[in-house]
Amino acid sequence: MSHFEVSGLHDLSTTIELRRDTASSMMAIFFGCLASVIVIGLWVGTFSKQETMRGIVLGTRGGQTITSVVEGTVSKVWVEQGQQVKAGEKLLTILPQQTATGSTPLSQTELRSLNDQLLNVRHQSAEMRARMQRDGEDVSKFDRTQKELLANLGLQEEELTKALAAQDEIVSKLRDYVKKGYSTRETLATQERIRQDYMQQLASVRLQRSQLAATSLERRRTVALNNAASSNQLAELDRLATELTAKMERARSAIATDILAARDGEVVAVNVREGSSVKSGDTIAAIGEPEAPFIIGLQAPSKTMGLVSVGQRVVLKYDAFPFKTFGVKYGHVISISAQPVSLPKEDDQQMAMLNPALAQAAKATPPQSKYLIEVEPEDRTILAYGQQRSILIGSTLSADVIVEKRRLIDWVLDPILALRGRT
Repeated sequence: MSHFEVSGLHDLSTTIELRRDTASSMMAIFFGCLASVIVIGLWVGTFSKQETMRGIVLGTRGGQTITSVVEGTVSKVWVEQGQQVKAGEKLLTILPQQTATGSTPLSQTELRSLNDQLLNVRHQSAEMRARMQRDGEDVSKFDRTQKELLANLGLQEEELTKALAAQDEIVSKLRDYVKKGYSTRETLATQERIRQDYMQQLASVRLQRSQLAATSLERRRTVALNNAASSNQLAELDRLATELTAKMERARSAIATDILAARDGEVVAVNVREGSSVKSGDTIAAIGEPEAPFIIGLQAPSKTMGLVSVGQRVVLKYDAFPFKTFGVKYGHVISISAQPVSLPKEDDQQMAMLNPALAQAAKATPPQSKYLIEVEPEDRTILAYGQQRSILIGSTLSADVIVEKRRLIDWVLDPILALRGRT
């Protein structure tokens, strides 16, 4: 047997080392851990959105907030904080905006003159409408009377027509009798005169019916012309009344407005001073019992009403005690109104729609209705410079209310799901 010799073979017992890329492994581990942290963070983490609302401290008994009913400038403050007032007592005087900007307001005498003119115009309108109503009733009464007269004349015409036909027959027979010598001409002449009387009476009845019809047409025509003229005069009087009413409204708006107390009590807050500008609905003062327990009323825009719930905790920042110095306080929502306490001004919206320049210059957020949210504070005093200070009724504040709270994963996925639902 032949022997083959294999040369160049290595020893099979030699150790073979396998080396891996350590840097790649570490990078894979790092990014894997990072992805896990991100997923856990998205799943566990939350996203909160808060809304800052303005509010005022309200008394639970004997309290009343005073709001401005006009937009303008406070010309006089008649009371001071801590003063006792009676119902109907004057608190403030506000000059409307157009008066504050320099236009001359109408006097009370001119306003009374406009009112007298308006009453006179309304009196004339009432008299004219009453006269038109009487004319209509007279026409109806005349129509009923004319209908009765026409019915009577119709009966007379029918009877006279029958009598004339009978008389024609008599005259015809008498003529034959006269020819035959059975009757005299005097008798025939008498019957012919009777026949002539019937014809005259019938003609008179027919003439009366014709005259009644003409009178009815003339009466209706006259009433129609009068009504047309009266309608034109009424339209003019109504236009004049509208103008006078508008002038009176402008005159009233140009007269200083007195803000009165609606109940007895103590002035616990005056939020304006002489020369301050106020808008309609602004809180300008408060009346109540300083020692009475209080709650906090917040004005919430309508966009937040579906997201605030009773029992929710809110952050309170009192204007009298700046939170950067004295810290913040907390409270819980105890009530949410079902009806708005103020509505958006439609005039601003309409002007913006009519004038694009106004729309561009307007605020980014459109006007919204305001709702009342009542909050019970956890603390009724604030530690200020080592002393517990009471929070006065009528004090103003800001409140931070969480209106939206979602998981981060929902915040990321919801827009995608919403787009998917549209397709």
